[in-house]
Amino acid sequence: MAITQIRLHEWQIKAWQSKKRFIMFCAGVQSGKTTFGSVWIINEGEVRGPGDYLIIAPTYKILQQSTMQKFQEIAPRGWGIFNKAESTFRTRDGRTFFLRSADKPESIEGITANAIWADEASLMKPDIWVMMQGRVSRTRGRILMTFTPISLNWVHHEIEADKARRKGALLRGEDPEVSSDIEFIRFRSVDSPYFPKEEFERARQTMPMHTFQLRYEGIFGKAEGLIYSDFEDYMIVEPKAIPREWRIAGGMDFGQFNPFVALKGAIDPKTDCLYIYDEYYQARKTYDEHKERLSHDVTYYADPSGAQDIEELRARDFDIQAANNDVSTGINAVTERIKTGRLKIFKNCMNVIDELALYQWERNRTTGEWKDKPLKQNDHCMDALRYMAMGIDGGMGLADRIEWL
Repeated sequence: MAITQIRLHEWQIKAWQSKKRFIMFCAGVQSGKTTFGSVWIINEGEVRGPGDYLIIAPTYKILQQSTMQKFQEIAPRGWGIFNKAESTFRTRDGRTFFLRSADKPESIEGITANAIWADEASLMKPDIWVMMQGRVSRTRGRILMTFTPISLNWVHHEIEADKARRKGALLRGEDPEVSSDIEFIRFRSVDSPYFPKEEFERARQTMPMHTFQLRYEGIFGKAEGLIYSDFEDYMIVEPKAIPREWRIAGGMDFGQFNPFVALKGAIDPKTDCLYIYDEYYQARKTYDEHKERLSHDVTYYADPSGAQDIEELRARDFDIQAANNDVSTGINAVTERIKTGRLKIFKNCMNVIDELALYQWERNRTTGEWKDKPLKQNDHCMDALRYMAMGIDGGMGLADRIEWL
């Protein structure tokens, strides 16, 4: 079987020729990412032979409307049969392509994959990157991630970490290629021969520059309308032992189908700096399952609207306090810590870091203006952080805190 109807452009060929295990294919909109992903995963199926393969999209809607359609369009006619109920594509000679959405990560567990293609990976949560590596660990399979950047989120941090590994190898006199499993390829929408140059120029002239760079040039940058726009990468720190004399506090946001989040933080008594050092982020679990990751010696400040949830956890001997849920005051408390350098995040708290890069104000769809109200997306860790900050500070401003200290 051969795919003969697709002519790859220069940047697609570069990714096609890569021998790396993990390919991060970053480009502007409408540049051929999904087409290339379909061709790549079909070719991996041919190279690796019979077995299981994973195709993942960030949501079921994107999976149906884009990823799945393009894959079926490119798959050779008569090569296999698509089962809509199972969301699988099975070839006649023993290959099974599982098509899954990242918003239901449990649907990925249990699959041992020969290769994975993650379409629009930047829209997925950071946990999916860990899960994907686990799915190909036994087969030593490859992973392709195709995406347009949306912010300085986990994808950006993984690429920067890989650059640091390469730099460290060079300084040690080693081959940087040996130290890295990642191939990062970035190009603009207009670098695709099929994208209209006039449209590229129109977008350049009419859009805010940072939006244009994200959407059309594939350049990582901060998202528009960020609530915590002052948060910077230097505030992400390496994990370290927490001194016993430091005060420990927790923040909690309830969820069943949405993630249940429990954060733990420690306050340096000398600087009043809050270090977020542990996160638990899990959906579709019972409280008896959650309790294995919670601490009995920590006071958790939680969403006061979840009275039943609070009682469920108190019945299991956890110290849960109803937090101040004034959104504006809570955001101000976190912002004040960020602006004064009194908030640090351990780099293992991947979901907290990711949401800090994505937590935005809601936008008026008619006028385009930003509302004084957070968008109800990417906010589970942010709500838990807000509850913790309010619980620690007691709703006081910085001047009051200094006087009290």
